[in-house]
Amino acid sequence: MLIYHPAYDAYHCLFRMIALIDHVNEIEVDKARILDFYLVFPALLSEVRMPYNYSVIKKEAKKYSNAYRNPINITSTFRDMHEIQMAAIRCLAATGLIEITSLEKNIIKRTDKSIPDGFLLSMCDFLNAKEEIYTFIISKLSQFPLTGKDGLKDRTSLMEFRYDFS
Repeated sequence: MLIYHPAYDAYHCLFRMIALIDHVNEIEVDKARILDFYLVFPALLSEVRMPYNYSVIKKEAKKYSNAYRNPINITSTFRDMHEIQMAAIRCLAATGLIEITSLEKNIIKRTDKSIPDGFLLSMCDFLNAKEEIYTFIISKLSQFPLTGKDGLKDRTSLMEFRYDFS
């Protein structure tokens, strides 16, 4: 039986990445992948080890159960999404929405190329559907450092952080 899930849909991933990159002009590839994961599974933010001042968002996240289903194993689902996410990022580079030279350094940096109006409207509808949680992911969670103790990799447990240079 074939079951659809946006986590494994390359076009939906491309859409989410554009929404993310359009709001966060420069970001590490691994951080973008983590944020994209939480755009697909916002309810899982309730399991992220947050600073005390963000404890309210953990309660808010529980309200956003996934319309399809949450993953059985979070880390393996994140790992399974890797190739789809990287293909979406490379597609953004090929279309000129992000800089290729920055991508070679594992940094996603937005270019000045405009996004079509119809696409912008769809993106706004997507972000407004779960506005409070998506705003937190894009504007607050994106500000957390990626590496080191209490970095995004450590707080989410989605990626290994112990051997990173901080």
